[in-house]
Formats: sequence, structure tokens, C-alpha cells
Amino acid sequence: MTDFSMPSLAQIWRYGWRGSDVKLVRLFFEMFRIVLFVVGGGYAIIAVADDTFSRKLKWTKEGELIDALSLFQTFPGIMAAHCAVYVGRKVAGLAGSAVALVAVMLPSLVIFLLVSMGYAAIPIENRWLAAVFAGLRASLTGVIAGMVVRSWRKSVCGAYGYIAVAVALALLLAGMNPALVLVAALAAGVVLEFTPSRGTGSRRFCSVAAIVPIFLKYGALAFGGGYVLVPMYMRDFVGAAAPLLQLPSEEFANLMALTQMTPGPIGINAATFFGFRLGGVLGAVLATVALVLPGSLLLSLALASMERFSESRVVKGLLAGVRPVTISLMLTAVWSFAGMSLDAVSVALAAFAAFATIRRFISVMHTIFLCAIARVCLAILTA
Repeated sequence: MTDFSMPSLAQIWRYGWRGSDVKLVRLFFEMFRIVLFVVGGGYAIIAVADDTFSRKLKWTKEGELIDALSLFQTFPGIMAAHCAVYVGRKVAGLAGSAVALVAVMLPSLVIFLLVSMGYAAIPIENRWLAAVFAGLRASLTGVIAGMVVRSWRKSVCGAYGYIAVAVALALLLAGMNPALVLVAALAAGVVLEFTPSRGTGSRRFCSVAAIVPIFLKYGALAFGGGYVLVPMYMRDFVGAAAPLLQLPSEEFANLMALTQMTPGPIGINAATFFGFRLGGVLGAVLATVALVLPGSLLLSLALASMERFSESRVVKGLLAGVRPVTISLMLTAVWSFAGMSLDAVSVALAAFAAFATIRRFISVMHTIFLCAIARVCLAILTA
């Protein structure tokens, strides 16, 4: 005789779901929990999500999300948001993608909105807090440098790759708008893909309404995740000549350190802060959503026709064109952060953070905290 009785909440929680509503609730909770408790950015979030959704829930194959990283990097935007779109669509279609995406944005939006509101009250000049921030800045320099090393082989191939890195780096250091450099790289990649003779390696305060196009632009150009946005943020928000906020460079460096040590994707945390500075709470919400929207929509459309997408020569050209330039953007970020913390101790800590990131013998978060603790210990010894 068939049992039509409803399962208890405990049974649903342990064994799965019956009905799309319960499925969406569980999806939201798991994605929200991952982002809330994982610190270190999108790559760390994807690693934890892969374990949760494959081993624990059996919604994906083991290692599937790690393998999908190359797909995520094909699209502009935030890696954690792409992960949410991918898992959500696989579990519950478009509704699942939307629910998972909200779950990714919500912790960052709430936590960093509170940080933004209380930022002026943080005693940055305190000796011990200054030591913590110095350690965090050094670790951030090393972590990004380590990520450049780990990404180099996949991103820089053949003559075009090396030329693109060198030219883009020169243009960025000369002060050219990073957005223009990225657009030029996208165009060059498509041209090379359709060129028969190509080699094998060619692969200030503003109105609230103005916030949306600003962060849509960032979201549409963030190939490779939140780190590649750093040069764009510096151009638009840092220094007396910046067109939007004119933040002191030290404050920006401290902000980037805070984005590393708080939960959520780094790119979303920073967008929430800048959006709040530009337009208050509403500005923070608009900036966060606008940053995530372009890449998430593009990935969702591509997943609907994956086979045709993966074989598109235009897509192959875009990917081949933009990958080397993301390396240049990350190198520019390394250069900028290194200049903000240039002393022997910071260089040593940055080298340690880079080595730890490359070899992965400890987590990014542990690396960051160790660097901060080292600077505090040094401050105590020299007090």
C-alpha cells in the first residue's frame, strides 16, 4: 500500500525534498550558509560549494564546480555568482538560479553595508589596528601575486598571450582606462580567432540613478573575478583626480583588506561599500545587483544552449583575447598594493602569502590572519 503521508521537516532536511518549494528553500539556505561562513573570495566559496553540493547533497558530481571554473572565467562577473547560477539552474531551473543568486548577494550586502556605515568609527590610527591592516595589505599583495602564478599557464599561451600581457600592463601603468584595455582585448581575440593565419597559441558623488550604469560596466568587464576590478576601482574612486569618490590610497588599501577578512565575494563587498558612499543604502543595493547582473544573465543564457556556446568561434576568440589581459590587471593590482606597504617586513609577508597561495598548504584565510598576527607581534616587540 502506497504511503501518501507528508514527510517531517527532519526527513526533508536529511533525505531531500518533495516539491519545488522545499527544493528552493534548501538551495537558498545552503548557498547563504556557504557565503556567510566562507571568507577569502569566490574561489574559496566555489571549493566549499563543490563539497557541499556533491558530497553532502549529491546535486552535482564531485569536482564538477571546480572543473566549471574555466567556464565561469569565460564570462564577466563574480565567480561566486556564476557558481550560484550554475548550481541553481541545475537543481531548479531559472528559479533556482535566481534564488541562489540572492543567497550569494545577501550576506555581503548586509555585512558590508554595516561595515560601510561604521567605517568612519574604525580607529585606523590605532597602533595595533594599523599593524593588523599592514599585515593584511601585505598578505593581499602576496595572495594576488600567487593567483597570477597559478593562472599564468592557462591564461597566457603563445605569442599573443605574452604580447597582450606586456602591452596591457604598459597601458594600465601609463594610466589608460582599464575598461578600454579590456574592450580592446575582446576585439583582438575575436579578430585573431577568425584570422586564418593565426598561430595555435591564439587561444564624486553622483545621483543614485547613475550608480546602475557604473556598476553594470564593472560587472560586464570583470573577466576572472573580483581581483581584476581593482585597477578600475582605483581609477574611479582613489586619489584626488578620481572622478567619483577621491578616496585616499591608504583607505582604499584598508578597504580591500576588509573585503578579504569579511564573508562574501570580494567584488560584491567592495561594490556594496562604494555604492553606499555614492548613494546610501539604496546605492549599496543598486551597486551590488548591477555588478552581478551582466555576467549572471550571460551565463544563464549560455547554460541553456551549452553545446552551441562551447563551439562558438566568437566565444573562443573572446576567451583567448581576454585571458592574458586579466593577468595584466592582476599584476597591476599587485603593483598598487605593494606600493602601499613597501618595507622589508611587508615584502617578506607578501612573499610568504604568495608561496602559500601557489602551494595551497594552508587556506587563503589562514594566510591572511597569519600575516596580520605577524605584524601585531612585531608591533609588540618594537613597542
